[in-house]
Amino acid sequence: MSQTKTSVKSIGETISVCINNNLDFAAYRLPNQTEQRLIVQKKQGVEEVTNLSNVNRLKGFLVAPFLQSDKNHMFIINPDFYIRGEISGEQFERLSEIKHPVQKSKTQPLPYEVSKSEYLQQIEKIINVIKTKKIQKAVLSRVKLVNSINDKLLPGVFLKLCDLFPSAFVYVFKTGNYFWMGATPEPFAFLNNNVFQTSSVAGTKENNEKFLGIENWGIKEKQEQNFVSDHIDKVLQTNHWDNIVQHGPYVEKAGNLMHLRTDFTSTANAFNGNVGNLINNLHPTPAVCGSPTREALEIIFSTEKHDREYYGGFLGPVGMENPMMLFVNLRCMQITGSHLILYSGGGITIDSNPVDEWYETEIKAGTLLSVIKNIS
Repeated sequence: MSQTKTSVKSIGETISVCINNNLDFAAYRLPNQTEQRLIVQKKQGVEEVTNLSNVNRLKGFLVAPFLQSDKNHMFIINPDFYIRGEISGEQFERLSEIKHPVQKSKTQPLPYEVSKSEYLQQIEKIINVIKTKKIQKAVLSRVKLVNSINDKLLPGVFLKLCDLFPSAFVYVFKTGNYFWMGATPEPFAFLNNNVFQTSSVAGTKENNEKFLGIENWGIKEKQEQNFVSDHIDKVLQTNHWDNIVQHGPYVEKAGNLMHLRTDFTSTANAFNGNVGNLINNLHPTPAVCGSPTREALEIIFSTEKHDREYYGGFLGPVGMENPMMLFVNLRCMQITGSHLILYSGGGITIDSNPVDEWYETEIKAGTLLSVIKNIS
């Protein structure tokens, strides 16, 4: 007998059950779609992914940190339940019966929240390094600490982000002590029928009609975007991917912000096609790190006083309806018992104005903050 309409449950209701029952899950809404999807794993404890050489054989929701370490692992949430849009009453009951105990763990100290004056000093430090020509660009990030909200409100935050940011990848995932949510505007790696797609998204302005015309953007933003585009083009070529097509740069709206974006497509051939190697060589791009990569990482590690963890990493469904749809983890927050940790950052170049850069991170953090305040 078919399920009656009254027995159907929503993704929001199912997320609440996943949180209450301490299940490993990921809910997401793809860009420019309305249907939300939910992946839930039956057993407790996710599978660690040590490398991406077999990424074509993975199935579930993949999460990768900014940089892998003993603390920050890449992992996948397995799709024992895969729900699109709605869940039947029978399936909802089966899922509701799965409950896992909360694992006791050592309380982690909150990350260091830099003051405005200290952040401005950090930017000046990076600009001085750029003047020595050791690096061309470095991405400096910071955290903003906000008092946590009731877990019961979190599904509402996810649904509100879906409403407000239709062109973003909106997600929430929880596994063990990892609990994150975001609405990122930046695609990272799509693969379908041996065609690989990626995008360079860098350069930021407040959403203003004036900046719909790319000619009104400054040298700083255009240069920042070029660093990312050049990196992607070089990696595709050195990995011997064929038929590289570049579209852009063009202006893309992302909620209360605008970005410069360039899209790339390329195809695999008989001599390459290992998309895992390609991803390893692409990440981290200058959009989240800087240029050149190694030198930019050195200045980031010597300047930032917090661990980025999964901010600036990548995440998304693999092996589901599409072989791979991964996004850069930006406009995101980590959810802890006492606080929400909001991450934001900006690309620093020789033409950066420190006060403008601080303001940009405030606007980016405001993407989530405004929704949290509205819901709570």
